[in-house]
Amino acid sequence: LRPQVLQLPDVISEVSNLLKRLLGETVTLEVKHGRDLGAVRADPGQLEQVVANLSVNARDAMLSKATGGKLTIQTRSVPIAEIRRRGSDIMPIGDYTALEITDTGTGIPADVLPKIFEPFFTTKDPGKGTGLGLALVYSIVEEHYGQITIDSPADIERQRGTRIRVT
Repeated sequence: LRPQVLQLPDVISEVSNLLKRLLGETVTLEVKHGRDLGAVRADPGQLEQVVANLSVNARDAMLSKATGGKLTIQTRSVPIAEIRRRGSDIMPIGDYTALEITDTGTGIPADVLPKIFEPFFTTKDPGKGTGLGLALVYSIVEEHYGQITIDSPADIERQRGTRIRVT
């Protein structure tokens, strides 16, 4: 790791042009930044990898519907009270900045959800995915002493979808 003190919106800006190409024409990208965001200490390349992997998985979920969809990347501050409610053993109590990636895809079935961070687990057809993308995301978040949570299926704009939060 080569952690640096970063502003999360700057990292999102850096990776946004790549994401627009990766997402294709049928997936709309929306980026929203919260106010009063604190700095994060992270390896910028690995943070970009997290955003790219989560976005590509979201794209695949939306393209499986054949109509595309909307990917929202949002940054927001996470107050101490929310961290206390989570009761995390990993994260010390404090103020944090979160990255949320929300899609309007098919959602993750309840029987699949517990397996998604396992290396080599994939729901894609043979030759279409390695099953390493989310395992890598989990590993990067863990190396940075962060936390990843998933809400799926979420009622996002009255469609099924998934929201992944990295704090």
